Amino acid sequence: MPDFLQDFLHQEIGAHHRGTPARLHLAAFGKHPAWNDHMEDIGLDTATLIEAKRHLYLEGISGQIDTGAWDRLPSTPPCGNYDHWLLWHRTGECLLGRLVSSSDGKGRTRYPFVVMAHIIGAPVAVVVRDCFSTLDEITRAGRSAATVADVRQAIAQGRAALAARLSPDTDATPPLPGGLRPAITLAGWMRILHVIEGRLHGFAPAASPRPLPGCALRLPAASPRADENLLWWTAFWLTQLDAKFPVLHLARNDADWIDTIFGQPDSPHFLCLGSGRSGIPLVTDVPYALAPHAERLATEITAAADANGIPARGIFHLAPTRDRALALLSRSAAVREAVRPAGLLAGLRKLLGG
Repeated sequence: MPDFLQDFLHQEIGAHHRGTPARLHLAAFGKHPAWNDHMEDIGLDTATLIEAKRHLYLEGISGQIDTGAWDRLPSTPPCGNYDHWLLWHRTGECLLGRLVSSSDGKGRTRYPFVVMAHIIGAPVAVVVRDCFSTLDEITRAGRSAATVADVRQAIAQGRAALAARLSPDTDATPPLPGGLRPAITLAGWMRILHVIEGRLHGFAPAASPRPLPGCALRLPAASPRADENLLWWTAFWLTQLDAKFPVLHLARNDADWIDTIFGQPDSPHFLCLGSGRSGIPLVTDVPYALAPHAERLATEITAAADANGIPARGIFHLAPTRDRALALLSRSAAVREAVRPAGLLAGLRKLLGG
């Protein structure tokens, strides 16, 4: 079994070099009326896509349904259905996915229909800009397809459409839309920074990839639009944590929160997909016992934020981190430069059997 922190969203990047066009894979799995049970996997042709299905669907959603935990969730609309976006990223690779409500041919509706793109060698902001609306169209076409052959055709045509839309050698300028920022009070920032300091220090710069417990947080949305929500929080975490660690964002359309999982997810983390606002509290609403320096740190971090609210530095950094974070988010050259040493080292490790 692959080493998650070493290999997930990292196995394919070793073959990606400067000047190599970005690579795109498109997969579909889950429940669909054209199949009487779970549908056959379509396009799961990278190790990362296979592992993503295992963590999200087999161990996550299915695991929680099998234990009965899913049935114990408060049935608060709209959280009995799926209407989510997924962005799973680390430097140089990302997964952009869409989860929608579905059923199998027997009418069972507990599982979603999932379409997921694995993109190697393009910045996250470029992926979101070029692929977001097209992936939604592909998902709708696949979900509404009547037969197995029609679903396969929708995914094949979707793959070609995404490849035509993706412009990996361009930059996303500006990296974030103007005026985009979450409405978080100073007290809210004190609580967020408290959690970063206490629970995410293992994902700080210079931390070595090693077995770390995954950490799941629910945070205020930066925008009612899922694409903007995903982009803002990706930019924020790039200022705070080391980009070599996988980070997963799950955003429901029109929700005022975003769920984020750091490192290797555990099955209960995916209960967030079925939990409304009352089921999981926002970090900003939890009355933590804060350290004496919490207000000073939050004031310092927020005072130096830019017009979008992106901090100038992370709490584990002394030097500024914002410029590099925004470059990794939006500039192709920055991504190629950042992944080149990691790719070579990963390739050497595999060659030596490590």
